[in-house]
Order: sequence, then structure tokens, then C-alpha cells
Amino acid sequence: MKAYGYEQHGAPDVFQEYEVADPTPATNQLLVRTIAIGLNNRERAERAGMGQLGSPLIPGRDVVGEVAKVGANASAFAVGELVMTHTEQGYAEYVLADLDATVQVPDGITPTRAAGLITPGLTAYKAVKYFADVKSGETVIIKGASGGVGSLAVQIATDLGANVIGIASSHNEDFVKSIGATRFVAYDQSDPATVLADQGDVVINSAMNGAGTDDDVRMVKPNGTIASVAHNSPMTTKPIKFVHIHPTNAMTDREALQAVVDLMRDGKLTVNIGYTLPFSRDGFVKGHQLLEEKHDGRVIIVK
Repeated sequence: MKAYGYEQHGAPDVFQEYEVADPTPATNQLLVRTIAIGLNNRERAERAGMGQLGSPLIPGRDVVGEVAKVGANASAFAVGELVMTHTEQGYAEYVLADLDATVQVPDGITPTRAAGLITPGLTAYKAVKYFADVKSGETVIIKGASGGVGSLAVQIATDLGANVIGIASSHNEDFVKSIGATRFVAYDQSDPATVLADQGDVVINSAMNGAGTDDDVRMVKPNGTIASVAHNSPMTTKPIKFVHIHPTNAMTDREALQAVVDLMRDGKLTVNIGYTLPFSRDGFVKGHQLLEEKHDGRVIIVK
């Protein structure tokens, strides 16, 4: 089968096409024929790292495709079903899908939309439901509200009955309000930490690298919660709960994927697809070039 990866880190043009053996599913796995792949910033960062690699590295986590083979203990799925999975070595014609990270794609949802939902949907759902534990009636401030994770967090928190305040660039105001935010603050027109001081029961920081933790502290109410992708806890005397958003199995990927795809099926969740590119070396190179730049919407490879 064809797969796309690299043998050394560097710019997007390090990608090469490889011919590799089809993977064989274990008893609790599926073999999935790839239809659409969502590209993520984590893959961009890994590709750009320094140092030599001893063998081809095939990246990719977000895959939608048809079940081609079912493991002996995976009878809940059938050959030909459309599924979405959080996997590994996803830039390939076939991938292995673990049962605890795979769900069926409901009728009416295209492979492209489903592929755009996987990693940001997992991150957003776990951030809102598990890490921040958002409750109905709470005021939730979401930084990066127009981005892949942030825009989904706005919609998930809104569905839970929270009052959502979105922070993003001014040109994204209409979009952020259209997906459920009851209030919008443009970081390029005012200082959100001043405007929103002590107003959030919860602050969710999904901005790149969790920038602006000190501002998060200013915006959260005393005894409120900050859930952030930032790694370092803030130094403050203000009584707050700080939670680092990170990969966790306390809530399985399957549980989170099922929740977000159900919301999408019910018309309560939308994902912004910005670019669709071909399943080829040129497609992956172009996709990673887009990830290097400021881009609007998810980047999807379609086979």
C-alpha cells in the first residue's frame, strides 16, 4: 500500500511516498481503508523537529474510512461500515483502528467533515466535560474561540447550558457568535483580561501553547477553574483550580468521539473545513505548508 512520511525532519518537502505492507489487525482491531485524513499542528511540529530518523516515519492520527477487515473480537463493526478513528500512522491507504478509539460515522456526515472533527473534537470535549467539568448556567470564557479546538468547545459548552464568552480576533466575531457564544471580546481591539476581570466560572485556554496564563488568572472568578493547554501552572495567590489539558484515558477516545459525532448528527456541532487536498505527496506537502501559515479551517486529505 502507499504511505507518506519522511526519514529526516525538516520543511514540508521532506515528505516521500513509500510502498509498505498492509497492516494486519489484531483480534480487537479493525483494518480501515482510508478515505479522508485530518492534518494537525502536532504532526507539523513533529515533522519540523531536529535530528535524523533511522527509518521512514509515517505520521497521522485522524482517519475516516471503510472497514476492510474485522478482528475476531471486533464484531460490533462490519466490513463496509464507515468509521472514524484516532489512530497512528494515518497517512496511509490502510490503517489499524483500536476499538476504544473508533466509532461509526452516522448517515448524513461526510468523511471530510468527520475527519475534521477527530483530534479537535477529542480535545474540546475532554476539555469541557472532563478537565473543566462545565455545568449548566456557568459563565465559560473560551480563548481561541475561532480555532479548531476553541470553536468546538464553544458549541459543546453551549449545548451543556453554559453562558459562553468567546475571545478571538475581531474578524471572527460573527462566526463565534453564530456557533453559540453569547458575548464576544476581540483581543485586537481591547484587553480581554481587563474587560472580563473576575467574570469566568471557567476559563478554557485553547490558544496556541496556552499563551497568556496570567490573563486567564485575571479573568477567572476566585475559586474558579482554568483548563489550559499550557504546561506550567500560574504563580498566583488568587484561589483558583488550574488543570492542564492533556491526553487522558480517564475518558476514552471512543466516548468523546461518540459524543461529538452525535452532536454533529443532531445539528448541534459544526466544523470549519478550510482546505481539501489530494492523497498524494503533493497533497501532504501542501497540507503541511498550510499548517506552517496562518490558515482558516481544517486541512483535510481526501483519497
